[in-house]
Amino acid sequence: MEATVMDLTTTALPEKNRDLAVGSARLQEVQKAVHYYVDNHHCDVIGRVFHGMPGREARVSFSPTRRDALLDAEGPRDVLHFGSYNYSGLNGHPRVVAAAEAALRRYGTTVSGVRLLNGTCELHLELERALAEFLGFEDCVTYSSGYAANLSVLSALCGEGDVVLSDMLNHQSIIDGLKLSGADIRTYRHKSLRSIEATLKKLPREQRKFIITDGVFSMDGDVADLPGLVALAECYNAFVIVDDAHATAAMGPNGRGTPAYFGLQSQVDVLTGSLSKGLPGIGGFAAGSKATIDLLRFGSNGYIFSASLPPPIAAGLLEGIRILQEQPELQERLHHNENYLRNGIRAMGMDCMNSESPIIPILMPAYEKTFELTRLLHLEGIYVNPVGYPAVSKNRTRLRINVSANLTQPDLDRFLDALDRSTRKLGLQDAPALQQTGT
Repeated sequence: MEATVMDLTTTALPEKNRDLAVGSARLQEVQKAVHYYVDNHHCDVIGRVFHGMPGREARVSFSPTRRDALLDAEGPRDVLHFGSYNYSGLNGHPRVVAAAEAALRRYGTTVSGVRLLNGTCELHLELERALAEFLGFEDCVTYSSGYAANLSVLSALCGEGDVVLSDMLNHQSIIDGLKLSGADIRTYRHKSLRSIEATLKKLPREQRKFIITDGVFSMDGDVADLPGLVALAECYNAFVIVDDAHATAAMGPNGRGTPAYFGLQSQVDVLTGSLSKGLPGIGGFAAGSKATIDLLRFGSNGYIFSASLPPPIAAGLLEGIRILQEQPELQERLHHNENYLRNGIRAMGMDCMNSESPIIPILMPAYEKTFELTRLLHLEGIYVNPVGYPAVSKNRTRLRINVSANLTQPDLDRFLDALDRSTRKLGLQDAPALQQTGT
């Protein structure tokens, strides 16, 4: 008997619901958040628009999605940029721009292919060799983003039957990559060696197991206890993977990252990271032994199925690495700047949590105050980032400051003066919640 097609002209059908949030608890939560931001006029500081190069200074306007007509009318303003991932200050460096321009003329904007087929030029090979040498590893592979690097590395190297110990404050890209891997994920208390060891003791020595951590934690600004982690890995026969997205060109000698900061490159099995923060480009990387990187070149989907880095970006990154090697004073200035700011903020009674890197959070007593303070600082000519749920827990909302090597001493003092005025105006320096201890 032949199947018949429903006669849509005679059959009454319910009207199709076009709202994709209906029936999805997760999307309804997102929709609720959107309404909250719009209705409370917080969208003005979410997704602000840059009208030029985001360097030490930037020309920025409030987000066009907001509903505050009064602020809309003011248009772009010049601000000091204390919200940039440009830790080394190399974005816009004349040598980086010149290298990218030369590559643009020679190679164009893209190689129009993937690395294993038709997307490799000599700049990609030079960049990976230079990056591996700079970081202190045998080999390196690049990806289209830092997020893609973690998804690719973790889904390729970890799998069913493996046990992965992951810090509870690891970046979302690690969480998502581990979900793809199918491994047994055991989340441990933040930086708790005792929590890790309690789990490792219960596992057979021959069991494939991994310890995974951020090098610098992106929201709290503290640094992983890498010596403790590698000691546990050695004792219990585990692999160590470190995501150094916020440490490359921001920590260690010449900005070589967290393993170099502790002198432990040889004891870290895989180092992943970003090419768009302390390094002046876009993309991500994974570094390790040649044998491990070969596995990733031929076995990680983010490498096999993604277009190659644009050659001008690769050329700019190469020049950025050379500058970092030649100018250790960039890192010295970066760490002077972060220490000066952190001390000044704490002197006001503000809580910087456990920051020990160029990422400096300021814990806030209420969600609303986070956006109010961000807006006031913007009007003072200071750009900072408001951070709330889901990036952090609902009761840990904060301002996040990202320090750069290209900020001058007058810039730092101007920031502290503006922060002092703005927090006093909002009554924040007397708020008991600001005295919470970071965890």
